[in-house]
Amino acid sequence: MEEPRAIEEELPNLEMLESSNMTSSYYNILVVDDEEPVKRLIATLLSQDGHQCAAASSGLEALDKVKKHKFDAVVTDIVMPEMDGLDLMRELSKRDQNLPVMIITGHADEYSAETAIALGAREFIKKPFSITEFIIRFHKMMDDHRGKEALLALSLTDELTGLFNRRRFFVLAEQSLKVAIRTKKRPLLFFIDMDNLKLINDHHGHNEGDQALKDLAGILKKTFREPDIIARIGGDEFVVLLESTDESGEKLVTRLHENVKDYNAERCKSILSISLGTAQFDPDSPISIDELLSKADALMYVHKRRRWRRTP
Repeated sequence: MEEPRAIEEELPNLEMLESSNMTSSYYNILVVDDEEPVKRLIATLLSQDGHQCAAASSGLEALDKVKKHKFDAVVTDIVMPEMDGLDLMRELSKRDQNLPVMIITGHADEYSAETAIALGAREFIKKPFSITEFIIRFHKMMDDHRGKEALLALSLTDELTGLFNRRRFFVLAEQSLKVAIRTKKRPLLFFIDMDNLKLINDHHGHNEGDQALKDLAGILKKTFREPDIIARIGGDEFVVLLESTDESGEKLVTRLHENVKDYNAERCKSILSISLGTAQFDPDSPISIDELLSKADALMYVHKRRRWRRTP
């Protein structure tokens, strides 16, 4: 193998990963190789490109660092002491099947690209390697990864409002309820229905109706906190699941209605009207997210009927 050029720069400290303010175009990368010159060369090439790098000399050391820090990609050799790169990749895939892994090896005769790819590697490069080839293939790997993440985000996001969609809500809500059972928290679910979407569409057009839905999504984001799970689960149906809150449900209901009232006042017309119901999860008598939704939905319709009776 060609001897990599001497590199004077030290590898960035692992602690730098915690304070990095990189944009989404830059990555936190773990470089794994028992040959110090190669490890330094790869880390320096990536660092010069703006990425943050940490290093490990074996698969076991790499796994220990992965448990403590979040990495966007791993570049690893195959033949190393304690745990080789292929076993490392198997362990990494158990933790995150979507983590991009690039294999770099000087033993291509013994370990084929087909084997590495079958185990989950995204790229396979032989040593000695061209610096230009390495940079191009690394960024291709990351661009492909970002593209797949973008497609996944689209499949889990409501296209009109940007909120979570029904599919994503159920996944997150089920996880939240499992945590609540362990921690004895009492999540609060809001079921919110826009009362007059059909009326808006019929009298003002579907563009106005779409804008009203987007504006209601904005009101929900303004009313609730960032960690709360906010989703559009139907045409005019929205839900919010609060993991826990220091505020009472009544205060949050009041704030939501006030924000809707302020929205209408700014437009000098009552274009938005909502009905809502709430349901509290009891970790000592757990129910499914479907059952919790049904309870909140039923209370929402009680609220809606009361409002209809008051309407002249």
